[in-house]
Amino acid sequence: MHYQYLKNFISERVRKNDIFVPAMILFLIKNEGHGTIQEIARLLYIFDFRHDLEYYDTIVEKFAGVLLEEYNIVRREGRTYYLHTWPLNKNEIFAITKQCMEVSNGFFTNLHNPDEPLRKAS
Repeated sequence: MHYQYLKNFISERVRKNDIFVPAMILFLIKNEGHGTIQEIARLLYIFDFRHDLEYYDTIVEKFAGVLLEEYNIVRREGRTYYLHTWPLNKNEIFAITKQCMEVSNGFFTNLHNPDEPLRKAS
């Protein structure tokens, strides 16, 4: 799996209303290529906060994660997802970050510095 496949997936397969898919990809690339269901759900909760945290666990596990697994973007081991294209270089991370933010339909408008890692909540 390589960078161009991920880039093409985002531009050709992700729809504007699939905001949780680019959010999950963004979390994974900013978290060194991996993250648990709960960590990713917390990110979605922070930016969407219209539902309880368990709702976002379900979104990650039953929607975004399943879709990304079907397209061979991630693999799941237990409750952790791993990005197949990891590691990415700095330029690739920047390009994917920009692409995810563009396709997310404004989901990350409150994200102040897209170059900083999305750290796990304590």
